[in-house]
Amino acid sequence: MSALIILGALPGTALTGDEDDLGARALHEDSWSTPVLGPDDLTRHGPVHPASPPADAVLGEQPSYYDDGCHVGTRGTDVLPGCLYGDPSSSVEVAMVGDSHIGRLFPALEEIAAREQWALRTYTKSACAFVDEPRGTAYQACDDYNAALRAHLANDPPDIVLTLAKRQKVADGYVRTWSWLQSIGVEHVVALWDSPQPAGLVPAECVADAISSGTDLTTCAMELPDADSGNPSMRTAAEQVPAARFLDLRDWVCPQSRLSPRCPAVLGRAQVYALGSHLATVFGDTLADPIHQRLHEMGVATYRPSVDRVGGADRYESAALLSRDVRPGGRVFVASGSDYPDALAAAARAGDGGAVLLTRRASLPAATRTALVRLQPSQILVVGGASAVDRSVLTDLQALGGEVRRVAGDDRYDTAAAVAGLAPAQHGGTVYVSSGAGFADALAAAAQAGRVDSPILLVRPGSVPEATARALDQLTPRQVVVVGGVAAVGDEVLDRVHALTGARTTRVGGADRYATAALLAGGTAARSELYVTSGTVFADALAAAPAAAAVDGAVLLVRPGSVPAPTSDAVRDLDPARIVLVGGPAAVTDTVQRTLIRLVR
Repeated sequence: MSALIILGALPGTALTGDEDDLGARALHEDSWSTPVLGPDDLTRHGPVHPASPPADAVLGEQPSYYDDGCHVGTRGTDVLPGCLYGDPSSSVEVAMVGDSHIGRLFPALEEIAAREQWALRTYTKSACAFVDEPRGTAYQACDDYNAALRAHLANDPPDIVLTLAKRQKVADGYVRTWSWLQSIGVEHVVALWDSPQPAGLVPAECVADAISSGTDLTTCAMELPDADSGNPSMRTAAEQVPAARFLDLRDWVCPQSRLSPRCPAVLGRAQVYALGSHLATVFGDTLADPIHQRLHEMGVATYRPSVDRVGGADRYESAALLSRDVRPGGRVFVASGSDYPDALAAAARAGDGGAVLLTRRASLPAATRTALVRLQPSQILVVGGASAVDRSVLTDLQALGGEVRRVAGDDRYDTAAAVAGLAPAQHGGTVYVSSGAGFADALAAAAQAGRVDSPILLVRPGSVPEATARALDQLTPRQVVVVGGVAAVGDEVLDRVHALTGARTTRVGGADRYATAALLAGGTAARSELYVTSGTVFADALAAAPAAAAVDGAVLLVRPGSVPAPTSDAVRDLDPARIVLVGGPAAVTDTVQRTLIRLVR
């Protein structure tokens, strides 16, 4: 699986926990199998998540299922059978069993259950490992709870048990317990890596103090004793029970770094530890993809985490995040984030090595500014007239250094023609033509045009504007691809384009924007990368076009809450190595992401 670019908030912004480069997600490069530590992943300064100081934000946190009354405290002995998450209607039942440590992974396990369409039941009790090794008078309530849980599971065995607990030096007890689970029909028992007690400091308190004083956060690096790491008893037991596997996560929690053998207290801007030996729940949440990948490799999970999200707080931040893989020093286009025509022309012309960033009319968004500082472009081309991008924005851009130039015409048709003529203009090649009256069919065209270094020109539904006619004459194309159905671009326009150019003129148009995008993607090679974005707004799709072109990929469209049939069919046919879902959950829901995961083989 090729590199994934799920990106999150830009440095200095407040963190929400949804950022796609937060915590363990920051270690994702080529796959979710092996973490790769980048130069900025060892966080040195705030902000961090949960926000600190005070340390209470992380020390006092609890998993969400606690609020549902689905965790048993130290005195309780009753099993809580009604605590069901994931897909309640599923015929595959997964039991999350153990002490409060596995609860820290609940957000990740709940997400995996939703992807896999599993019914996830929680069976956790404070300081109580599910192991056949009685505690007696030291903790009779734990023994009583385990006896009740055994009776409950024997009556209704789950298909899969995910377990984790702090209790060690009871390997034989785990062997007996997991062998019993196997005997009652449990197909898979997966023991998850357990987080050991940090030695010498309380990480959350150190982080709070460091942020208050401006101290480098790497000074809070922890010692995690290898002798306790991951619960050696569970590791040993997993080797002796055929149905059992051990899922190691230490490399995602404590990757090899200049701090080794110590481990960072903050990784990818997320605090790693909460109270005592508990992982912070927000960090546990970021382990969903690594856990899902390893469950898939074990044969426990059907699907793999093949869909990565690039989503900022708004269209400006999403466009900035999409530019992160662009090599610095090149040409960058800046266009209005409020209307589509200028961004459409820019997206196609950016080709497979540039970027399209978005701006407000009268002010440069912070995310765009930060991206430009990172990219250090030799040339910034502002697409659109003063009514689209005010002179004040150009002044701000000039202050960043490099050449700043406006590319604009009298109207959107003239502007698109001017962009198409930018050096190096391709003569005798292919030109894409789309409606200038609506963006629906054009959304996916920019990626296809950029992939073959072709421009996009705009037409009216029933006529070819003079500026477009002049551009066609200058470009002398051998082929013209008209994008959209007859309602968007009439047959008379095709006839006129052919008369003007003598070029082979074809139409690519489906029943709707989703079908048109699927048709445009039809020539994409199998096992490539697909970019998927909302078909109801233009900004994310057009910003994604250069990124898709750079990897010889394509752009497909979805509804905010569902995947249309043409898009589903295209994903199955193209069999992508990965999908990049562009836009935050407000633009494209998690339901869409999960559906796409289940479409990828």
